[in-house]
Amino acid sequence: MRKKHEKKNKMGLWVAIFIAFIMLSSTIGYVFKGGSKEKYNDFSFSRTDDGTWYTKVNGKQLAFHYFPSDLEDINLSSEIVDKIKNTNMIYFTYDPESRYREDIAMLSFELTNILWQDFKIYATNGLTKNNTFNAPVINCNNATITTPVIYFNESNQTEIHLNSDCIVLNGRTGIDFLILKERLLYALFNVIE
Repeated sequence: MRKKHEKKNKMGLWVAIFIAFIMLSSTIGYVFKGGSKEKYNDFSFSRTDDGTWYTKVNGKQLAFHYFPSDLEDINLSSEIVDKIKNTNMIYFTYDPESRYREDIAMLSFELTNILWQDFKIYATNGLTKNNTFNAPVINCNNATITTPVIYFNESNQTEIHLNSDCIVLNGRTGIDFLILKERLLYALFNVIE
């Protein structure tokens, strides 16, 4: 009877050790996995648990909400990319009455910082109409060959197109403007060519 009891205890001990091993190895695997990794062209991307994609460009780590292949379908001409890269100054503008004005203002602010830090392009922000913010009134009429305008325009389609020297980002929602911003940045950093 005693041997049966000892055999049962040994079996329970081995089951407990096995379960502990499984739990410990899965925890270690989760910690060291660090999210998924993907390649796009010559760039390595890591995805964190919150869904953010990170890659290094010219030694600088950049964060994106969308993977490049998710944005390839948005047409962006090399003429637009060259127009931005070959200027020292650019204007950003949008309608102050747009439903997505807060989203656009944030994206415009982020682009202003990135253009200065990474491309040494000075950006000025304005609005398309007279406003209570004392922001300059800027629209596509202000665009020149040396100082293009990027106009965030609320529209029924999502696209980027060139209207003379005015780069128009048409979006239906605030998320669309984020997508267009990231598509533009992928092109400027030569991730999507």
